[in-house]
Amino acid sequence: DVANTVWACAKLGFESPKLFSQVEKHAERLVKEGKPQAISNTVWACAKLGVQSPKLFSQVEKHAERLVKEGDPQAIANNVWACATLGVESPKLFLQVEKHAKRLVNEGNPQEIANTIWAFATLGVQSPKLFTQVEKHAERLVKEGKPQEIANAVWAFATLGVESPKLFSQ
Repeated sequence: DVANTVWACAKLGFESPKLFSQVEKHAERLVKEGKPQAISNTVWACAKLGVQSPKLFSQVEKHAERLVKEGDPQAIANNVWACATLGVESPKLFLQVEKHAKRLVNEGNPQEIANTIWAFATLGVQSPKLFTQVEKHAERLVKEGKPQEIANAVWAFATLGVESPKLFSQ
């Protein structure tokens, strides 16, 4: 399975240009036929290793609605994190995350939420609905989150100039 192989390469820090060139070559089929988690693992691996994969990310953008609608919070967070890490703008993907903000924040854990809003802030993408949902759940985020996740969330709010009385008062 391609997604597991590239994920394992990234976890080990093993760059495999031939493997990633095949991912790029077959990006359309991989995204069209792949499950959201497999696709997010693939783009996460690219970002982790700094591999630019324009066709892959173009396909993620093309299939953004399905990937967000069918993806769990981890898959969604991985996709936007990968875009932000590589500096890839993906307006449709980020718009779909905005559209599904309530589900993402309700179902997501602190790491997934923090990584998602970090990605928005890193790319300078405003998302009132998403940040409002995070603000509503600030107490849970602070209570359950690790210090790095909380710091990333605070940074995201501050970077985008979004007020968060609940987050900043915790």
